[in-house]
Amino acid sequence: GYVYAIINSAWESWVKIGMAVDAEDRLRAYQTSSPFRDYELLEAAKVTDKRKAEALAHQLCSRICEERNGEWFKMPLDVAQVIIRGLAESAPESEETLLQSAVQLRIA
Repeated sequence: GYVYAIINSAWESWVKIGMAVDAEDRLRAYQTSSPFRDYELLEAAKVTDKRKAEALAHQLCSRICEERNGEWFKMPLDVAQVIIRGLAESAPESEETLLQSAVQLRIA
């Protein structure tokens, strides 16, 4: 499956972090709730265990974000991208390394 980050320009700096069998299909589902079809897939990572990877992404985003509302996090978009990319099967970074990379971006 996938862990993904979806954004909508109507809510600046807010990122939805979720999981799905297919990230593009999940994006299409979001579009049906918006008359403007203005949701965008910011990042998606293919993962071995989508539930575990999503839980880790939520944990890391919670430590960095300014605000949180369920699966929506107010944070810099590039930081969210670093976290999602770090979850990918092809980039098996440790939790601490991933957090450090995200924090470095956040304070840069």
